[in-house]
Amino acid sequence: MAAESKISDEAVETRTGKSWAQWFRILDRWGAAKKGHKATAAWLHETRELPTWWAQMVTVRHERERGLRDRHEKPSGYEISVTRLLGSAPARAFDAISRPADLSHWFTRGARANLEVGGSYSNRDGDRGRFLTVARPRRLRMTWENVNHAPGTVVDFTIAAIAGGRSRVAVTHSRLATRRDAEKMKEAWSWALDSLRSYLDTGKPISVEAWEEARRKKAGTKPAAVKPLAKPSASKRPAAKRVTTRVTAKKRVRKSA
Repeated sequence: MAAESKISDEAVETRTGKSWAQWFRILDRWGAAKKGHKATAAWLHETRELPTWWAQMVTVRHERERGLRDRHEKPSGYEISVTRLLGSAPARAFDAISRPADLSHWFTRGARANLEVGGSYSNRDGDRGRFLTVARPRRLRMTWENVNHAPGTVVDFTIAAIAGGRSRVAVTHSRLATRRDAEKMKEAWSWALDSLRSYLDTGKPISVEAWEEARRKKAGTKPAAVKPLAKPSASKRPAAKRVTTRVTAKKRVRKSA
């Protein structure tokens, strides 16, 4: 749930002097729908004297209420986040998402990484980019330049310690170009973090097939009557046959792990 949607009417009125409905009417009269996000937030800050954070919150909430902002959409593009609780300490979780030996077990194959700010990473699935932040065990942020899956975007892992020697890992994928890209990457990272959790807890990753089957059983649905898209990784097949989601691109890789 987005941050602004959790803020009650009482809270916004206490902090800004007006309720959500009152702000919506003000922005409707001003013509915010045609002015755009940047201009609206600036107007609220400069003319209505809202603090920058509240100007952004009111603008985003208005956009969502009026259907001006799509699901997962941010000013810089679409953005998704996935969070999982892990049975491992933050340092071990950080190593698992950054060390090639670990990544080649639960996420991909042929992983390589120069783990320093500005250093590069790559794997045989075509994922590549450079590290923007390396702060073990709390954060790992990198550019994402897979030409077939959301190039020109940014992936950000954050890890927090929780009771019992466990950790909470969240991955945010931002600057996605379309809602379709956002939904694909949401599904892909959901599988990935489930596979990471299984790998850390049991030593075994989860194949995409097993993950999808578990989801179908939970939802009480049957597999579609079509041939599964269990194909080799993008680097091992002709470009014309490459599938368009990151999840399906890894099926054969994970099945053979």
